[in-house]
Amino acid sequence: MSSNPSPESVASGNTADPGIAPRQVVQRADGTDVELVSFPPGDPKNPRNWPTWRKWSIVIAITLIDLTVSFTASGFSPAAEKFAKDFGVSGEVGTLGLSLYYGRSPIYIISYGVFLFFVLGTALVHNLGGFLVLRFLSGWFSAVTIANFGGTIADIFEPHETGPAMSLFLWAATVGSPLGYFLFSCIAQYKGWRDIFWALLGICGGLWLIMTATLKETRHSVLLLRRAARERKQRGTDAIEVPDSMKQRGPRKLFKTALLRPFRFLFTEAIIFFGALYNGYLYGLSFLFNGAFSLVFGMGGHGFDVLGVGLTFLGIVVGISIGPITNIWQERYYQRRIAQVGGKNVPEARVQLGRIAGISE
Repeated sequence: MSSNPSPESVASGNTADPGIAPRQVVQRADGTDVELVSFPPGDPKNPRNWPTWRKWSIVIAITLIDLTVSFTASGFSPAAEKFAKDFGVSGEVGTLGLSLYYGRSPIYIISYGVFLFFVLGTALVHNLGGFLVLRFLSGWFSAVTIANFGGTIADIFEPHETGPAMSLFLWAATVGSPLGYFLFSCIAQYKGWRDIFWALLGICGGLWLIMTATLKETRHSVLLLRRAARERKQRGTDAIEVPDSMKQRGPRKLFKTALLRPFRFLFTEAIIFFGALYNGYLYGLSFLFNGAFSLVFGMGGHGFDVLGVGLTFLGIVVGISIGPITNIWQERYYQRRIAQVGGKNVPEARVQLGRIAGISE
């Protein structure tokens, strides 16, 4: 007798493994029944049920990569003057190496690997046009962490558990610019601008290897699609699928959704619009400091050398680093609030410290 169940037994809600709870069964458009694959309670394959050490190894690895995204942007700033002299351009043109650095890309490892080649190119290039193009492309491919980090956290943590990981991510996203300026001013003080990119290539390359060894697939839809395909093959039936929301979409539809959905949210949700406006202001201000501090504290101002200007950024680093510490109180407050309502989410409790932050400004 064959061990593979018939489509009729699949449709009745039975599964090949009696230890797995019966799955939902729905009808296809042609009237046939199909079993929907999902993560049963306690499933160790569900990223949210992974061991704590595995979850945090992924978070820490991507956090370090996130730091290097900002390092590669702001690390160029201390050497912008030397760069301008080497290429015989004005200081304003030299700062384009900072302002052309941003973009988006969908995958961690491949995108960051491509980014490394562009960093190598910036260390070797000998013309201004090529340098600026390489800076733009390196920013395009490295910005993947900022775009996808939140999704990774949502994959591996329950909604009420994301606070500490998001706090670490936001710390890395904001501290990277001033910390990068300080660290690479140590190189710019004694070496040329190319040495900065060689140092960045070594740091980023090492962290890329760590990420490659640490990062596991976390997206639920991808994992369930793989499970469904494996079970269809093992059980000899095509009556096993994933929910429609998790099915793979064609490149055209996926590209259209990826382009339109962010703008639809931006212009139809007030909290997203004003949050984006505020974050844009903060990021702009953060990178404006890279040029402004050189003018105020540099040789044309207070007379600090390159390293001295870098040291002035440590105050910002310390201030930003206090954030995750104060978030300990915020997280405890949030957990108390959701406990009071039986574990339901209380979004307003996430922004308790926002009241204090608003007053402080």
